Amino acid sequence: MAVVFPIENHKEFAHLRGDQQVLLCLCNCEEILAIRKLVLEAFGYEVLAADDIQGINTLTEQPVDVAILDYRARGTNGELIAIKTKILQPLTPIVLLVDDPASVPESVARLTSAIVKREYSPVGLLQEIARILHDDSGSGSRAFSVRPVA
Repeated sequence: MAVVFPIENHKEFAHLRGDQQVLLCLCNCEEILAIRKLVLEAFGYEVLAADDIQGINTLTEQPVDVAILDYRARGTNGELIAIKTKILQPLTPIVLLVDDPASVPESVARLTSAIVKREYSPVGLLQEIARILHDDSGSGSRAFSVRPVA
């Protein structure tokens, strides 16, 4: 099965294209992880993907521009994942994928640049990534976002 994303010719998606920025994706479902990786790579990002907490250890060897973390990753919880990410790469923005944004403790929310409801659209996730990368390269400040992206 081939997945084709005709983004080169669609001006409406041009602002969502990456420029080989490196994203770490951590998810507890291999199938979802593979699809997410395909979509992000189709939009010009380099993607490091892992399906368990050991994927966070990638951060010791490879700097990343954005970490996309599953709050329910196997073998840990979202708070530990976010804390370990910030210990290893304190300036790396975190997008946290959750079932219910309202259930995320304030202490965890403060570690993230965005909290996205797990039932997001691919375009919605790309918009959050583009916003974070733009915010970081522009003003140097991060705007926090909690959105159920549909």
